[in-house]
Amino acid sequence: MSNPSALFPSGPATVQELRESPRTPGRYLVVLSTGGRCVVGVEALAECGATRIGAALDAAQVELLRRAGAISALIDRILNMLARSRRTRRELELRLRRLEPDTALIAVALDRVAALGLVADEEVARAEASARLRRGEAPGRVRQVLRRKGIGARGTEQAIAEAVADDSFDELATCRTQAEKRWRSLERLEPAVAQRRLVAFLQRRGFASGVIRTVLGELRRR
Repeated sequence: MSNPSALFPSGPATVQELRESPRTPGRYLVVLSTGGRCVVGVEALAECGATRIGAALDAAQVELLRRAGAISALIDRILNMLARSRRTRRELELRLRRLEPDTALIAVALDRVAALGLVADEEVARAEASARLRRGEAPGRVRQVLRRKGIGARGTEQAIAEAVADDSFDELATCRTQAEKRWRSLERLEPAVAQRRLVAFLQRRGFASGVIRTVLGELRRR
């Protein structure tokens, strides 16, 4: 992804084109004499003095316009990403850094989208925890995933606790089910090899060592 701000020359300029954007009603496409172009809202136009064709902007006004255009582009990118899948603020930030190196602009864009109620880490954490537990993963694995997504320790534990309670999650029963399914594909191997692979499989899914030992004991007694 390219950075649109890098293609926006600095310094004084004159507004050469000003019209409502066909893609985003309520925003306006501004084209400057230097070749810079962006899409911004009415408030940004007024703040930068770019309210008419022929308006002369000094370097500071051009910089304000550039920043406003960059924030608008980032907001559009955020909304597109959220339309495809759930994402935490941290995940959005990391992806946006590939587009815009100015972390201050990214923060402003994220704050504006969050103000609309569209960036809610708590909701993402709860949904992710519930979905993973239902897929047969254990709280240990869910905890790793949520922390990588940028959810804090407190938010992670709360999301897991709520998902466990809501879904009546039983780690031992889930581990037993996952082990039995996996064992069917391993039982032709040498017992020691099969056991090592089963343990590794269950560990990757985040089951506690005590739970794994209990399930292995059950399998051996069959």
